[in-house]
Amino acid sequence: MTKTKFLIVISLMFISNFTFGQHQEIEDLVSKGIELHDKGEYKKAIETYQKALRIDPDSGLINYEIAFSYLSDKDYKNAEIYSKKVIDLQNDHLLLGYITYGNALDMQGKTEEAIKSYEKAMKDFDHYLLYYNHAITCLNSGDTDKAYDSALKAIINNSAHASSHLILSKIMEKKGSRIKAMLPLYFFLLIEPNSNRSGIEYESLRKYIDHGVSQTLENNINIVVPMNNDADFGAAEMMISLSKASNSLEDNKGKSDLELFSENNERLFKILGELKKDNSGFWWDLYVPFFYDMTNENLTKPFSYYISLSKGEEVTKWIDENNIEFEKFSNWIAK
Repeated sequence: MTKTKFLIVISLMFISNFTFGQHQEIEDLVSKGIELHDKGEYKKAIETYQKALRIDPDSGLINYEIAFSYLSDKDYKNAEIYSKKVIDLQNDHLLLGYITYGNALDMQGKTEEAIKSYEKAMKDFDHYLLYYNHAITCLNSGDTDKAYDSALKAIINNSAHASSHLILSKIMEKKGSRIKAMLPLYFFLLIEPNSNRSGIEYESLRKYIDHGVSQTLENNINIVVPMNNDADFGAAEMMISLSKASNSLEDNKGKSDLELFSENNERLFKILGELKKDNSGFWWDLYVPFFYDMTNENLTKPFSYYISLSKGEEVTKWIDENNIEFEKFSNWIAK
């Protein structure tokens, strides 16, 4: 081997080792930054990511992680700057860059810019988180129709995403449809029965059931059926109010609140299933068959207790005492 060729080989080995060392250092810094971020130490995480960024300023991953930590630290301006760089780089983490950028804009009150950014990304990406964030921003802007379309796309894309069902419930509440606000809320509580927000949303569900029913005297119950444009759900609207009113009948004396809640749910799911034969579309093809089939399997009671987990001891006691029934429900859900 000539001296020139030998020097070239040595140079290539040095470059290779140097590059490998850089990649390892970046990987270590990013791992440390993620660990700090997960502990809530966002500023320290950003400082760590910045060290990695000095090595590779065009890394989509590093710029995204910095943007996400700024967003989590409520520094929305810097989150906008770094997530925009992720988008401009047009390499890895582009989808997450768009989502973070839209969030940062929205949190600064730049709602229209955020919506346009999401819609631009939606031309290239079919992802539930993109649709979900678009739905939130559109709802906040007052455009419930756009919000509705995106919420449906998010759920179709990933029906296991609890928050997408929750935002759809909020949209339908804005639109004034009680049944359509309730159905995704049932599904949300099935996926997420015992978190901080599930306790709040559980109470929202119970208020929907109680809505329009009041008792002025011992034997005098007033029922006002909410009026909305969902003619297909009119019978279900009437039934749920009548069902709630029947809770005060003599036959129901002595039953617990959760027992009555379960019975009300069963009646609702049954009538929706009976109405299904004359209807089709998103609501009738996703939510209604699920709850109707569950009722036909005699699983509405364990379902009702399960989504009531935020109520605490009474629920956990029932589950412990009815383990076989609850296990049957769990196995059915897992299918």
